[in-house]
Amino acid sequence: MSAPGPDVLVVVPAGGTSRRMGGGDKTALDVGGRTVLERLLADLAPLPTVVVADPPAAAVRARTPHVRWCREDPPGAGPLAALAAGLARAPDARVLVAVAGDQPFAGRAVPALLAALDAAPDADAAAAAEPDGRLQPLLAAYRTAAVAAVLRGPVADRPVRSLWAGLRVVHVPLPAAQLLDVDAPDDLARARRAVPHARPAGRTGPGTG
Repeated sequence: MSAPGPDVLVVVPAGGTSRRMGGGDKTALDVGGRTVLERLLADLAPLPTVVVADPPAAAVRARTPHVRWCREDPPGAGPLAALAAGLARAPDARVLVAVAGDQPFAGRAVPALLAALDAAPDADAAAAAEPDGRLQPLLAAYRTAAVAAVLRGPVADRPVRSLWAGLRVVHVPLPAAQLLDVDAPDDLARARRAVPHARPAGRTGPGTG
């Protein structure tokens, strides 16, 4: 994607646990020769991005030079705390884009979210809309001025939908693959089927998929 400007920051909460996947780090699961998170980060480049999770191996960091890493305080305090921690790394960003770390193809949705927000100057946010109309707070672009008060207040263990309070939100329909989050084994299977030329599981590296 082309970079819309240095005043846009992407924050990726990626430090949660995965009970329905049997525990462990679901962002490290293989989807077509890349992990879920690496596939997402490749599509987010070159946008400045903060991943809120423990730093990965040096090889992964080398493949993602546009990414910084941090943890929420305290670790495990939830996605709202993760967004606050990410924004603290670039407090002057005009737009905060939230993308959950378990969405391997959601990076492709960011240009549409930013375009929708730019096209609606009176809106506070543009969020991905499910087919049933539900909005996704962790696939959305927010004007930082509209959410700063929430993110700079108490955030630990508060629901991420606290961001919605009083906001004017544009609904952005997206393709099903971009909405897919890997929460359960069936989701992982769907994600793998969505990669047309996947390399065998266990092989990772740039230029795959």
